[in-house]
Order: sequence, then C-alpha cells, then structure tokens
Amino acid sequence: MKILLYGIPAETAGRIAARHGFEVTASLDEKGGAAGAMLAIPPIASPGQLLSLYNTLITREDEIDAVIVGEANHCDAYDTIRYGSPQGKFFTLSGDEETLEYEFERIVESLLGLLCAHEGI
Repeated sequence: MKILLYGIPAETAGRIAARHGFEVTASLDEKGGAAGAMLAIPPIASPGQLLSLYNTLITREDEIDAVIVGEANHCDAYDTIRYGSPQGKFFTLSGDEETLEYEFERIVESLLGLLCAHEGI
C-alpha cells in the first residue's frame, strides 16, 4: 500500500507510520514496511516540480492507494494534487494537530480494513 502525503507534519506521519508498520519513504519506487509506504511530498517550489508531481499522480495512479493533504490553503499545489489524484483516493485534513492526527489515523485504519468507512472519517 502506498499513501502520498502533502502538508502533513513529519512527526505526525512518523507516528502513524510506526503505529501501522509503514515506512516513510522519499520515492514511490522505494519498498515500504510490512504495511507499505507513506511518501511525504516536500513543499512544491517551482512549476516544474508541480508538473512532475502531476505526471506521477496520473501515470502511477494504480500504485497509489491514497493521497492525503493537510491544511489545504487552495494554492496551485493543492489544486493540482487534487485534480491529479486517483478518483476516490483524495483526502483533505484540517484542524489543530490533534484533530489532524485523529483524522489521518481513521483514514489509514479504513484503508487497512481495520475500520469500516461508514464509521466515520
């Protein structure tokens, strides 16, 4: 399982990854832990980086199980990530750090089959 993260604090991603046997990786090509990998996308600084990310999202959509964006501020990166994400696999989180971690945890638990989606994300 591969989950892409954008705008999620590194500490939060690390805690969730450790809790569920994921590894935080730097590339979609890296193999993850027992459960898979979480790819933390660094902040987008240029149009070229944004285009590269969009192309990755489009061409590798079968490998991506979820795209989770924290604190969406409707910048170009947010809109491009949302548009390029596989249908039904895009999640936006907001709120303070505790709320963000709770929502993130629920999404991962749902993806792993540990929580039924109707139980509320």
